[in-house]
Amino acid sequence: MESPRINPVGLVEHPEGYTSTPRRYPLWLRSFVLILLLVFGGVSVVTTVVSLGSYCLTTNTSDVRNLPERYRSGDTSP
Repeated sequence: MESPRINPVGLVEHPEGYTSTPRRYPLWLRSFVLILLLVFGGVSVVTTVVSLGSYCLTTNTSDVRNLPERYRSGDTSP
Protein backbone atom coordinates (compact mmCIF):
# COMPACT_ATOMS: atom_id res chain seq x y z
CA MET A 1 0.00 0.00 0.00
CA GLU A 2 1.31 3.37 -1.00
CA SER A 3 0.85 6.34 1.31
CA PRO A 4 -0.23 9.83 0.24
CA ARG A 5 2.47 12.28 -0.73
CA ILE A 6 2.72 16.01 -1.18
CA ASN A 7 3.74 17.21 -4.62
CA PRO A 8 6.13 20.15 -5.20
CA VAL A 9 3.19 22.55 -5.48
CA GLY A 10 2.03 21.60 -1.98
CA LEU A 11 -1.07 19.55 -2.87
CA VAL A 12 -1.71 16.14 -1.33
CA GLU A 13 -1.81 13.30 -3.85
CA HIS A 14 -3.75 10.22 -2.76
CA PRO A 15 -2.87 6.94 -4.49
CA GLU A 16 -5.57 4.77 -6.08
CA GLY A 17 -7.65 2.92 -3.52
CA TYR A 18 -6.37 4.88 -0.54
CA THR A 19 -9.12 5.60 1.98
CA SER A 20 -8.97 7.35 5.31
CA THR A 21 -11.44 8.71 7.78
CA PRO A 22 -11.49 12.48 8.26
CA ARG A 23 -10.25 13.79 11.57
CA ARG A 24 -13.04 14.90 13.82
CA TYR A 25 -12.18 16.79 16.94
CA PRO A 26 -14.64 16.74 19.83
CA LEU A 27 -17.08 19.61 20.18
CA TRP A 28 -15.60 20.71 23.51
CA LEU A 29 -12.12 21.05 21.95
CA ARG A 30 -13.40 23.02 18.96
CA SER A 31 -15.41 25.27 21.30
CA PHE A 32 -12.39 25.82 23.53
CA VAL A 33 -10.21 26.79 20.56
CA LEU A 34 -12.90 29.15 19.27
CA ILE A 35 -13.19 30.83 22.68
CA LEU A 36 -9.40 31.07 22.90
CA LEU A 37 -9.21 32.74 19.48
CA LEU A 38 -12.01 35.16 20.35
CA VAL A 39 -10.33 36.10 23.63
CA PHE A 40 -7.00 36.63 21.86
CA GLY A 41 -8.64 38.77 19.16
CA GLY A 42 -10.61 40.76 21.73
CA VAL A 43 -7.56 41.46 23.87
CA SER A 44 -5.61 42.51 20.77
CA VAL A 45 -8.33 44.94 19.70
CA VAL A 46 -8.87 46.35 23.20
CA THR A 47 -5.17 46.92 23.90
CA THR A 48 -4.72 48.57 20.50
CA VAL A 49 -7.68 50.89 21.06
CA VAL A 50 -6.56 51.77 24.59
CA SER A 51 -2.96 52.48 23.57
CA LEU A 52 -3.98 54.55 20.55
CA GLY A 53 -6.62 56.34 22.61
CA SER A 54 -4.17 57.22 25.35
CA TYR A 55 -1.64 58.38 22.74
CA CYS A 56 -4.19 60.55 20.98
CA LEU A 57 -5.50 61.98 24.24
CA THR A 58 -2.03 62.86 25.53
CA THR A 59 -0.63 64.44 22.37
CA ASN A 60 -1.96 67.75 21.18
CA THR A 61 -0.41 68.91 17.93
CA SER A 62 -2.43 72.12 17.87
CA ASP A 63 -0.99 73.48 21.14
CA VAL A 64 2.37 74.98 20.19
CA ARG A 65 2.77 77.39 23.11
CA ASN A 66 5.56 75.34 24.71
CA LEU A 67 7.62 75.08 21.52
CA PRO A 68 10.47 77.46 20.71
CA GLU A 69 9.53 80.39 18.45
CA ARG A 70 11.30 79.05 15.37
CA TYR A 71 9.19 75.88 15.47
CA ARG A 72 5.96 77.85 15.96
CA SER A 73 6.57 79.94 12.88
CA GLY A 74 7.37 76.88 10.73
CA ASP A 75 11.05 77.76 10.23
CA THR A 76 13.05 74.66 11.18
CA SER A 77 16.38 75.68 9.65
CA PRO A 78 19.33 75.55 12.09
